[in-house]
Amino acid sequence: MPSAPPIDSTRPDLALLIPSYAGGGGERVALFLARTLVESGLRVDLVVACAHGELRDEPLPGVNKVELGAITEILAAPAWIRYLRHVRPRCAMSMIHTANFSSGIGARFDSDVPIIVNLRIALQCDPGAQWWFRKWFGFGIERFLYQRAARVVGVSQGVADEAAELFSLPPNKVLSIPNPRRSRDASMQIAREHEPWFEKPVVLGVGRLAAQKDFATLLGAFAEVVPERDLHLVILGKGLQRAALETQARELGIADRVFFSGFVPNPEAYMRRARLFVLSSRNEGFPGALIEALEAGAAIVSTDCPFGPREVLDEGRWGQLVPVGDAPALAMAMAAELERADVGHATRREERADWMRRYDPHVITDRYAALVRTVINESGDAAHPR
Repeated sequence: MPSAPPIDSTRPDLALLIPSYAGGGGERVALFLARTLVESGLRVDLVVACAHGELRDEPLPGVNKVELGAITEILAAPAWIRYLRHVRPRCAMSMIHTANFSSGIGARFDSDVPIIVNLRIALQCDPGAQWWFRKWFGFGIERFLYQRAARVVGVSQGVADEAAELFSLPPNKVLSIPNPRRSRDASMQIAREHEPWFEKPVVLGVGRLAAQKDFATLLGAFAEVVPERDLHLVILGKGLQRAALETQARELGIADRVFFSGFVPNPEAYMRRARLFVLSSRNEGFPGALIEALEAGAAIVSTDCPFGPREVLDEGRWGQLVPVGDAPALAMAMAAELERADVGHATRREERADWMRRYDPHVITDRYAALVRTVINESGDAAHPR
């Protein structure tokens, strides 16, 4: 029997791969996990394919940042494989589809490092992930890559079930771990009181200005609701569709009631001031903004899109669910929730708080820490994580 390799205490327990420092939900969760997994006793490398984005300067005490310097996110696989071979992390995990693709290639070309693939969104209806090879091969390439992963994590049960079916994965390799709710701290960005839209009750939307979030349907629904009420619609986020959405607002005659306020790192204070939060997405994985709205105690209306809203809202217990892309149905639900708010509808705060405990940051961190340790132990690595 060959002797066990010597223990190298400098090796990271986890290498966490993301495409960039963009301010999306997946990147924010990755930075949260990097920070809290270090606090739990793991050594963590945050590996970033392209070193740009709003979150680049986020403080991550104890986390070792590694920037691969890839030309583009989708072409990061060679640099990622070089990192795996040189650093030899005991476990690796990727988040967001471009990073997952690189990670899957790494699982095939460097099988000594066990890899966890973390899926953040419904795959079959995600236009942002419909790469050229899917048009020719469907999900065959990803099935080939991800079948070598140690685990595949879906951010919701729907995403996990979809992955098991699409990639022909055995049940023991697939699990679901949701996003955590945001921890409250002194760095919470305060909603600016002088904003003109605070002069009237506010309907709030949060997310990238992209087709997936379907703010066009929200604008159409708001146009139906606003003649009966003195309201403003505020959308927090940035993206390529801003000009088109501003044009739509002008055409609907509501431009003076709609405010695009850009990217806000922590929208909790805005949600606490809003009369109503609306999620209009065509598809999701597990919408972080919905968790934040629940935490803030906001009244909620959401599309019943795949996947996440129905799970987060407990089958509609904590907010109305409406069909995707149906502006009249969305308008009716918005009007009903606004009416309840006007007559002093009281949120069942204690029951809602009890429901939210499953998304507690410590609970989510413990689940990921246990997963990483389990995968390392299964790999037979001589040096177990602390």
